[in-house]
Amino acid sequence: MHSKKIRAAATAALVGTAALALAGLAQAAPAQTNAADPYDVQLVTTDGNSSLVHTIRHGNGSWQSFGRIGDYEGVTGLTSTLVNGEENIFFQHTTAKGRMLAHLVRHADGTWNNDASTPALPGGTTVDDLAVTTVSNQINLVRRSGNDVELSVQGADGSWSAWSAVPTEVEGVRSIAVAASQENDQLNVVELTADGKTVADYGRLADGTWTPHIVTQSNPNGIAVATEISAAMVGNDLQVAAVEIDRGFAGVYHTILHTGGTWDPFRDIAGALPSVLGSPAHVSITNQPNGFVNELQLAYTTTNGDMYHTIRDYYGKWAPLGNVENAAGNVTAGQVSIAGQNF
Repeated sequence: MHSKKIRAAATAALVGTAALALAGLAQAAPAQTNAADPYDVQLVTTDGNSSLVHTIRHGNGSWQSFGRIGDYEGVTGLTSTLVNGEENIFFQHTTAKGRMLAHLVRHADGTWNNDASTPALPGGTTVDDLAVTTVSNQINLVRRSGNDVELSVQGADGSWSAWSAVPTEVEGVRSIAVAASQENDQLNVVELTADGKTVADYGRLADGTWTPHIVTQSNPNGIAVATEISAAMVGNDLQVAAVEIDRGFAGVYHTILHTGGTWDPFRDIAGALPSVLGSPAHVSITNQPNGFVNELQLAYTTTNGDMYHTIRDYYGKWAPLGNVENAAGNVTAGQVSIAGQNF
């Protein structure tokens, strides 16, 4: 377990300049309907106030046109993971019976199950945040209810384990994210503190035990405040992205927790891109191998509903931003989740 203080926006710019072009972002890809290709990533976002839409970015850089999933009111906690080429999407939404969890599955043949199972919630529980990943082909779903963070795992028979506590040794929790290390079957739960200043990583080993928490010293010069986070395991390193507000200006920031247990400073990705467009509101990242070399894919949406995508390659260089709507169709994007295949 590790934690660090988010540095001020004036931290040094990322080394290197963007050198990787995003192939195919100028046009959508209508041909391939399936998503069993291990180099595909799938993306889901809210569209306005009562819809979800879905698209696929293929390994060649082309995008499928957005497909509407259905009408869901009051969506919160949107999150997704890929299991053997099948997209599993979780969120909470408003129904005639009150707030309920939903689990949608997009099968590899392109068909959908809109009524997949979810773990039962204790009576009266309100879910503020959800995060999901896949560890050893088992879906690990984490929820935040206030400052309580809990985990449920779906077994091979489709049943869900009882919710169990995730360590929370920080002063309040504002946002959660999860990532899976497939090499050692470890779940990583990342928590953002209520003040938006600190992130902490909690590792759950294959035997169910949690690694110890390490508290870092305060950073009295911190200015930027994070509003939400996303996490992905890229190779052996845990990478975290955050939307941060610095003196009224929003940006997308990025850091890495290296295998040795040290964090890089959070850095504004604007320092490594030709330009950052719009005012970021939501961000999601995923690991995706490209020619057997791990890369990070990042999508963010803006306060006016635009959506952009970029890639951080194996060498740490970021691709220029691509406008997803130019490739996949017009949406009024809000919450967003991008998922690549777990191996």
